[in-house]
Amino acid sequence: MSRREEHLDPDRLVAAAEAALRAAVDVAEYTGGPWPYPADLMGSPLQPDFLSEFTRWEIEQACEFLVRLGAIEKPAPRKDA
Repeated sequence: MSRREEHLDPDRLVAAAEAALRAAVDVAEYTGGPWPYPADLMGSPLQPDFLSEFTRWEIEQACEFLVRLGAIEKPAPRKDA
């Protein structure tokens, strides 16, 4: 099944969105910097343990949902030097 055909249960989406927001806040408080884009934390040394109960795809879907809600901003594409 392709990703476009996959559907995330609404309750799971909300749980992932809540975890993504919590991760962004926690990491920003830890680093003293701005909120990171939560999907960028997946697999990084700064990934909070509680995100491990979600797949990367679930957190990506949650981030897209949060962007549509206006809760977070999608990062600008990176320019390679």
